[in-house]
Amino acid sequence: MAFLSRLSPYRLIKPHSQTRSIWTRLTATGANIHDCIEQSVQILDRKTPNVCVVLASKSFTLNNYRDLTRQLNLKLNTPAVLLGGVIDRIPHFDHGISLLLGFDEHVVPFTIRDNQQRLKIRNTAVGRWGRVEDVTRLKYQNDHLDHLTNWDDFGSINIPVQPFQLPPGFDDSKQPSFLFTVSDNEPEQLLQTLDHHYADVPKLGLVGASTPFVTGDPYCLFHGEEMMGSGMVGFAAYTKNAPSEDVIVSHTAMEKLGEPMRIARCQGNVILDLEAGGATGLLLQLIQKSGPLSKDEEFYAGVYPLDDQADENMTASRITSGDPSRGNMSIDTTADLQVGQVIQFLRKKAIDTNNVSSDHANNEAIVFGVSGKDDTIDATPVKIPTQASVIEDCFGGISENGIIVGRKNMPSELLNVPFSKATFKL
Repeated sequence: MAFLSRLSPYRLIKPHSQTRSIWTRLTATGANIHDCIEQSVQILDRKTPNVCVVLASKSFTLNNYRDLTRQLNLKLNTPAVLLGGVIDRIPHFDHGISLLLGFDEHVVPFTIRDNQQRLKIRNTAVGRWGRVEDVTRLKYQNDHLDHLTNWDDFGSINIPVQPFQLPPGFDDSKQPSFLFTVSDNEPEQLLQTLDHHYADVPKLGLVGASTPFVTGDPYCLFHGEEMMGSGMVGFAAYTKNAPSEDVIVSHTAMEKLGEPMRIARCQGNVILDLEAGGATGLLLQLIQKSGPLSKDEEFYAGVYPLDDQADENMTASRITSGDPSRGNMSIDTTADLQVGQVIQFLRKKAIDTNNVSSDHANNEAIVFGVSGKDDTIDATPVKIPTQASVIEDCFGGISENGIIVGRKNMPSELLNVPFSKATFKL
């Protein structure tokens, strides 16, 4: 696969046969990167993890981020796998770093760099000027249309340009216990591949915060001591005797608007008709009955899998446009809607916190969340502490750009509904 041609030279990392699997989670704050790392390392009984994931809040400087991975390599005796990225906030402290350390873990790391062959869905839209470097990418994707034999595929928004080829080092005959990634906002090509090969394996990740005014690049991902401005980093974990856990999604700031309705006609990500009538007209009726409407209020659609109306399996997406006269409604999703699926209109409600990763009830889990666009560190700067502190058994964070969720036997998604969160127990 061409888009994987510039992958990391990381080798397969295997554990020592006589040791057991141990994942350690730490979240630290301090006046600077050095204090955060020192506070974290001091409480470790073992200083030699073979896997280190670091998430850093967007409240440090560019030089701080450059020092971060260098100091972690030094203090942790150069872990075989070191990756991560800059996010909006970390749990509880907001400012600082959050660490996931694997001791004697069996993992297969991967790095996907941005190049012209990489399929992009979200950065290509009608009516927008593209970047110069996107011209070759779009030509490559358009050239593949000549090879399509089934023109019915044009009813889909989710047809991969390239085959489902796994990154180097992956063994399709062996099932990972879970898959983890930190990404830019274009993870769909890899997620489709992972879903194809590992449909019943949980997948979890975070989209990096927007960092153009901090680093000069759209994102800041860590690949060893290198900083990447786009792409993806991550690993497949083969934890022995891993519990059969799944990713749990909750939409903490969403409330239901009206009753569930079934899709009668659709194409791609557009609802053409509901069984009860035009989707946009029905939503407008519900809004009028529900009381006052704020000026910039957004509305969402929860989509249930076919023949499944369990709220825990619902996928929530923003409603991007609607035509009251025709009834058509567009949903912000890269998954194709299906006739017979049930949808539930949703609207945002007030909540008590803007950092949903600060979850005391899930101290055994990774907790990732989505921040509101008006609640980022850029909009509401955090206070930098003078003293360092650390919380054990805590790893997670939030990003305004969303989280990556792959529940067992459900299509993986980039979830960007504000204040939604995903938890996963290691």
